Amino acid sequence: MDTIAPSKRDVELIEDVKAVPLQQLPLPEELASHEAHELQKLEAGLVRRLDTCLLPAVIILFLMNILDRNNIANAKIAGLPDTLGITNTQYNTCLMIFYVGYIITQVPSNMVITKVQPSIYIGAVTASWGVVSMCQAFTHNFAGLLLCRFVLGLVEGPFLPGVFFLMSCWYKRAELPPRIALLYGANMLASAFGGLIAAGIVARMEGKLGRPAWEWLFIIEGSMTVVIALLVIPLIPDYPGLTKRWWLTQEHQLLADWRLRNENAGLVDNDPDSLFWGVKQAVVDPKLYMFIVLQMALITAQSFNNFFPSIVSTLGYDETITLLLTAPPYGFAFVCSLIISFHAAHKQERGYHISIPLLFALLGNLLAMLVPTTGGRYFSMFLMTAGSYSPYNLCVSWLSSSLPRPKTKRATALAIVNLMGAGVAHFYTSYMFPDSQKPRYYAGGGVMSGACLVCAIMALGIKWHLKRENAELARAELEEGALAGSAIAGPKTGYRADGVVSFRYVH
Repeated sequence: MDTIAPSKRDVELIEDVKAVPLQQLPLPEELASHEAHELQKLEAGLVRRLDTCLLPAVIILFLMNILDRNNIANAKIAGLPDTLGITNTQYNTCLMIFYVGYIITQVPSNMVITKVQPSIYIGAVTASWGVVSMCQAFTHNFAGLLLCRFVLGLVEGPFLPGVFFLMSCWYKRAELPPRIALLYGANMLASAFGGLIAAGIVARMEGKLGRPAWEWLFIIEGSMTVVIALLVIPLIPDYPGLTKRWWLTQEHQLLADWRLRNENAGLVDNDPDSLFWGVKQAVVDPKLYMFIVLQMALITAQSFNNFFPSIVSTLGYDETITLLLTAPPYGFAFVCSLIISFHAAHKQERGYHISIPLLFALLGNLLAMLVPTTGGRYFSMFLMTAGSYSPYNLCVSWLSSSLPRPKTKRATALAIVNLMGAGVAHFYTSYMFPDSQKPRYYAGGGVMSGACLVCAIMALGIKWHLKRENAELARAELEEGALAGSAIAGPKTGYRADGVVSFRYVH
């Protein structure tokens, strides 16, 4: 008998990714007696508890992460180079050296976090970078600041990929984009509030106890980080089935594990063998390298962030007004990020929601270089921030759902992409805005414009590739009856990779 090829309509319907119904995967024995409405109520309670404990905890920690990483930009405006006697090139080197330390710990840390308690681990690294951040206030020369920035990168490196990974262990792929938007919103809020906090410290703390205001900036924000890190540990869960928290019952944990298996071909999210097998699965997957290019281009498009106070200072206002003016563009970017993320989650679409904002960022870069008026240039800064920051959370959640199983593969992929994007990309972006190119910064603006185009094109390329993958999965199911287990988990002797639920990539 001739093989019947799937119709175009069949493929289109299969590619239209919807939430997998709860009934498709058998429930754990402990939940088997629950009625459908009871399961829905239990799931709603689980998500609500995660949203009121885990999510606020990591948002607050990420806010402190960005404050402690980027407060050196505000310290520059407050007089750090003059006090330490460092040149513009030496200052840029201090920015770059942070990311040398940052990339060293990314992949090893996300390999380790799969085998330890994430709550204690994340809390410990947060408190550690708070201490190192405070130490920057006690440096007296270029060498001391350089060393502090390198160590700060080492202890900050494990945080963000670890948090992304932990969230992917609890939230479904449709739930991740808006929540990572809220998490990454802490980046924008930190940049906004960082300017406001710095403005207050510069105005009130100059000369207190014989110290310049920029030293108080490091001391105050670093000490806040240490205290907050210790307070939020009880709000961070470990892994489903291994968490002992007053706010999370065993039933909630069983449901959390089951519902993620339900949308990932029914595969168990564990690693029965070595860590390095999961690492190998990540590095041989071509999708990883597509996301590396996507993320590096996106971070390059955001490379103005370490220099934003200096860029705003070219508008001609004094130190305090300049620091205050840095806040509104990031606040606008935060609102845009939430709108785009919720809409992307609702539509179950990623490629267009990433590429379109980057075209606005491209327009902002061009206006910043070409528009002569002060108002026009300040408007361009809103487009730059909103257009380049809004897609970030979608890129992270897209990666997590495109390389979902096993646990170590997902953790390694998140770490490698963050390493290349948030790490290696800063090796060259740290030198893109020399003071000699004020006020237009043509080199930096030109590179960011090119990065916006590359990122947009790559997002559309990944979308096209995943649509082809979905069509192939549909063909295999219709013609061969094969499910997607081996496609998303990777083959290994003794490791069960047979999917029991249909799987489709979100594109």
